[in-house]
Amino acid sequence: MHSSDIKYLSLGLGVGALLASLFFIGFFFLQQFKAPETVSLLGFAGTPVPSITPTLQPTSTATITTTPTFTFTPTTLPTSTPQPTATATLTTTELLIANGEIVPSGPLTKEQQIKLYEASLFFIAPTAEQSKQMSVLINHVRFSDPSTTCGPLSIAILQKAGILNEELNPHDFFLVNPDLGKDRIVINSVFSPEKYIDTRYKVRIDKYDWKTNPLLPGDFVYIYSGTGGNFEHMLVVNRVDAQGRAYSVTNYNTEQGFVINELMLYDPSDPNSGAFSQWTERHFAKLGSTGFAGFEVWRLIK
Repeated sequence: MHSSDIKYLSLGLGVGALLASLFFIGFFFLQQFKAPETVSLLGFAGTPVPSITPTLQPTSTATITTTPTFTFTPTTLPTSTPQPTATATLTTTELLIANGEIVPSGPLTKEQQIKLYEASLFFIAPTAEQSKQMSVLINHVRFSDPSTTCGPLSIAILQKAGILNEELNPHDFFLVNPDLGKDRIVINSVFSPEKYIDTRYKVRIDKYDWKTNPLLPGDFVYIYSGTGGNFEHMLVVNRVDAQGRAYSVTNYNTEQGFVINELMLYDPSDPNSGAFSQWTERHFAKLGSTGFAGFEVWRLIK
């Protein structure tokens, strides 16, 4: 081979090597500038390098908070649903009214009937000794007996209830008798015809029709002894219940002596019940009998 041939051959090999180098360099840079999702590289020892998956990270983290918007809507309670109200504590008398033990009726107002009932309780003296002390208090005399205190007691109850004038002297009704002119004047001065209706009933108290014409709270009653009786009596009706039974705080005789307490006067559904029935029965005569000649009632004009 000529030297010139060797020269050209060497030149061709050099150019070829240069082109090959340029090709590989270009290929390498081309792979670097690709945007593959995953790039796999070989390590120097031929060990594959794990794939690198680019993850987009936000440049800043913002927390979005929504502020609730309140719209005022007026609320109206249903008309059928009452708003709660404070419940007042009932008194003993108001409970008796609620239970039907006291039924407001007659010419007195409800307030007057409450005062009348409560005033009557003040005078209760359930033993003979206590009733004697109460009799002295009512009559304002040193020696006063509970057996004869019915008139003054009735006036004192009506006074304490505010129905009669406080300036009256209860002792003026000590043993009064409407059949006597002077005593009738005393009675009419307190229960004047302008304010009170006066009605006389000539029927035995245990035979009277209390359903048709019952006694009413505030009635002042005079009971006539009549034939077979041994005492006359005065009382004031302090309450009437839902069954139409009438009651009075009055003085009466017992096996232990005279006491002042509340009595049921009659039961319109049972003629054998109550003081009016007992006071006309012979086997109770030793404790007192009355009412055979009827009774008289003074009732406030409504």
